[in-house]
Amino acid sequence: MSTTSTLEFSNLPTDAIGKIIEKCELKEQLTLRKVSKDLRSLVDEQKLAYKSFEIDLTDSLMICVYNGKDVVYASGNWNSYMTNGVSVIRNDDYVKIALNDVSIALNNPKLRLDELGLRIYDSPDIMNRFRLLLNSLNHQIHVETLIGNPEFLLSILPFLKPKMLSNIEVLAKGDTEIWASKEGAESIRKISCLEQWKQAEQLTTGFDVGFFPAEFLMHFKRFVISKWRVDKDFLMNLRDLFSTSTNFESCTVESNEGENGSEYLESFCEKVESEGEVIYRFKIPDESNKILEFKVDFNRIVIEKKNF
Repeated sequence: MSTTSTLEFSNLPTDAIGKIIEKCELKEQLTLRKVSKDLRSLVDEQKLAYKSFEIDLTDSLMICVYNGKDVVYASGNWNSYMTNGVSVIRNDDYVKIALNDVSIALNNPKLRLDELGLRIYDSPDIMNRFRLLLNSLNHQIHVETLIGNPEFLLSILPFLKPKMLSNIEVLAKGDTEIWASKEGAESIRKISCLEQWKQAEQLTTGFDVGFFPAEFLMHFKRFVISKWRVDKDFLMNLRDLFSTSTNFESCTVESNEGENGSEYLESFCEKVESEGEVIYRFKIPDESNKILEFKVDFNRIVIEKKNF
């Protein structure tokens, strides 16, 4: 009579357990960490299984989005209709629990994020606690795209790996007025001195790039700008910036009011009809063979530097 032995999970080779952990969702990995010290060590050694991480901070709850899956951390009496397909963790000390889970993720040196989003609304206390968390890390985080409020760039950028960060997306929401103040100008100067800023290749923004002096933007190759209203001064500022930048390749401008600035482009560009497309060309001074090409399409303008 033959007997069949059952292979227990704990008896699997360490490498096999590691491969299983690597395929688990974050929630499952967090659960495994609580089983034993050995599993906690194995989880912490593995490359995490998600590529995008978003944190929304408010004064009443904290939302973490892992690979598009929402986890809401809120107080015990929090109630909302917004729970369909959403994991909800209710606890009176929800901030501590949330930041502990975030800390576990960010503390893993093998973490590789395509995108890190940080949206902060009226929650200075939670933001200060999040800063302390970042300050406790023993490594910089590998992030390719950072999305965040403009007023918190200086708090986040130093904790990201230079060179790995290629796109900085500055949200339109937030207190942008402070950037026009003396304190805001000093913050901008400090941001522009960071290697994370200087080595990024693309700037995506929902507010006027005019907050930044031109010399702090010269290194960017690509721009994506959402503008409520496209006017002549805005277009001429872009013309001057891109004409003098040796790194500039392309810029996409989208107008929320549906304007494309055609009437303003005609004041300093040559209009060219090309296979049904509306194109405006600006000859760059002192560059015998370089032009800026403005391609207009409804509420969008695509600007490229080209050889003439």
